[in-house]
Amino acid sequence: VFNYFERLSHSDDKEMPKKSTTPLPKTLQIKVRACERLFKEHEYYKEEVRQNESKLAEMREQNRDKYDIKKFQEVLDESHMMVPDSFARYIQNLDDLSAWLDEFGEDESIKGEGSAEWLAKARTMLEARVDADDSSPAYLVETNVDDLKDDEAF
Repeated sequence: VFNYFERLSHSDDKEMPKKSTTPLPKTLQIKVRACERLFKEHEYYKEEVRQNESKLAEMREQNRDKYDIKKFQEVLDESHMMVPDSFARYIQNLDDLSAWLDEFGEDESIKGEGSAEWLAKARTMLEARVDADDSSPAYLVETNVDDLKDDEAF
């Protein structure tokens, strides 16, 4: 009697490593666009923090309900958490792009007419990374503790 499930569970077939079937120029374009998108996302979160901080300050000046202020502070805290997270994802993708260029950057298939633009963008992004690293502490915002009461935690 043939047991189909036994054959599947004790298969001696070796699995072949999967190779990417995406052409190199398309892969380069995908990686560059991912880095662009993540950089925009990071900038968006930094802007969101600035806007939420000003709105929270406005709420406090207007003596709004303490519950509303507390809830909006939670929203602001979540925005603060997203800034370093988005920056880390951006840097991770830049590292991935850099490793990919180290491996395939000299390949003839990405030096063609359509890929030259994406290759130039990739190299520009990697050169500008120093500026991005220098701006990474931008998400560290100094907390004003002047208006805290003695027994109040921040």
